[in-house]
Amino acid sequence: MNKKRNRILIIIASAIALYIVFYIGRVIVYIHSTTHNPKEYLWLYNDSIKSDLDTMVSIGETRKADNYYDYLYKKKYYVIILEYKQLGSIDVHRVMFHTHADINLNHFISSFWGEEYNMDLYPIPETYINFKLPFDNGFSVSLDTTSRIEKRIEGKNYRGFFGKILHMSFNNAKGSPLIFFDYKYVATPTLFLLYKHQGRFIVIIINSKEKFDDKIIHILNLQ
Repeated sequence: MNKKRNRILIIIASAIALYIVFYIGRVIVYIHSTTHNPKEYLWLYNDSIKSDLDTMVSIGETRKADNYYDYLYKKKYYVIILEYKQLGSIDVHRVMFHTHADINLNHFISSFWGEEYNMDLYPIPETYINFKLPFDNGFSVSLDTTSRIEKRIEGKNYRGFFGKILHMSFNNAKGSPLIFFDYKYVATPTLFLLYKHQGRFIVIIINSKEKFDDKIIHILNLQ
């Protein structure tokens, strides 16, 4: 009996060890690297407002597949910049916005394998980004039933909206969510833009604890 029990314990211990090695290896390969390089996306802002950006707190999270940067404007506007490097061929004007979508954070988390950002830093959304981002040359945006698009925004090389968001996901060609945004407490005023520049696919999200409207777009240099 002791030999059998020891064999079972060895098998269990080996399985746990293999899982830990697999997990650590996956993290090493896919985790973002933290950097302080605010100049990376300063070109997205109009020159007239750059002096009002607090670049000391601008932190970037980078890896081969994507970048995640944040900026603070006038100490009250929180700007998130995301770039997805495999989506250079996507036409932002053809991206689908699915409103009243059935988005369930608990369901997403049950299969989530990735990194979490901005926990309890409202009005910045808590953000969940999978280690792997198999967009398969497709991209769509889903908003839950509480979220509202109040004004559509469209230009030559950008498209988006001003509205209120509670839960939002970015999905691949099959409609599977890969990134999840959770404002957690209340549907929050948000400027949301998809921007295409010289073959680069960029997402811009702006929030604030103070009241604002779609005119905040004028801080951006959308060439």
